[in-house]
Amino acid sequence: MRIEKITRHGKEFAVLPMNKLKQLMDHAEMLSDVKAYDAVKARMKRGQDELIPLEITERRLAGESTLKIWREYRGLTQEDLAKKSKVSRPMIAAVESRHKKGGIGTLKKLAVALKVDLDHLA
Repeated sequence: MRIEKITRHGKEFAVLPMNKLKQLMDHAEMLSDVKAYDAVKARMKRGQDELIPLEITERRLAGESTLKIWREYRGLTQEDLAKKSKVSRPMIAAVESRHKKGGIGTLKKLAVALKVDLDHLA
């Protein structure tokens, strides 16, 4: 590849064909994607991240309570979750049925007990 060099105001610049510039930009984008993929794989291997199963996404799109979805996915009863999170079972039932929203402190406790990001319960 032939690259022409020019100097303007004491700075050097490279002049290259547009198709070569596009190719370099495409390669840089691909490299960025590969690095992001590798970072996710490493977080998953360390147990810091997990894939969200299609079943959970479909149930969320159908309008089900995210708390209930994650609780059931983790194989917990409301009583089990209450013990793990130190949140009362009636409060869990109220949040799942959408009679109550649950404060941020409550949702944080539930998220920790379910091993999910707080964002997943929103």
